[in-house]
Amino acid sequence: MIERVFSWALALTLAGLLLFEVWQAFFWLTPNAVFGLIALRSGIGFFEPGMRYITGALEAGAVVLLLWPRTRVWGAELALVVVAGAIAFHLSPWLGIAVPRPDVLSPMLAHGYTSAQLAEFHLPTDHGAMFLLALAIAALSIGLIFVERAKVKAALAPHGRRPAGVFA
Repeated sequence: MIERVFSWALALTLAGLLLFEVWQAFFWLTPNAVFGLIALRSGIGFFEPGMRYITGALEAGAVVLLLWPRTRVWGAELALVVVAGAIAFHLSPWLGIAVPRPDVLSPMLAHGYTSAQLAEFHLPTDHGAMFLLALAIAALSIGLIFVERAKVKAALAPHGRRPAGVFA
């Protein structure tokens, strides 16, 4: 019983965070500050808007998978793959851990400022909030995968004996 409660709690929390990310990918500032900054610093224009839309679609797919118990582990795994990419970009020089505040950065990207010009402004940052959100999504995904696998082990175990590591 407790596995089901943990499963739903983790799945709904993860789905809520991913829906926030989907909203940002499709409906927030244009150009998107994160993907626009990656595109500007890397010189690869595909990141904004192409990769933003692909990422948003993958996150939306993960939400759908998370809400159906039979596919929940696939949703958590998909979310983990997507957020692993986000964490990798945060650790790269293309994005960084502390990202300039999107409400300030997005209009500057729209006006065509270069990376060197943006660096001169010393823009206020989010103090690592987006990076911490990515870490939280990763932790929730890993936790949900663990809980789902524990549920399967508990269901397959002979009655009266539960494998070690499964919630009581």
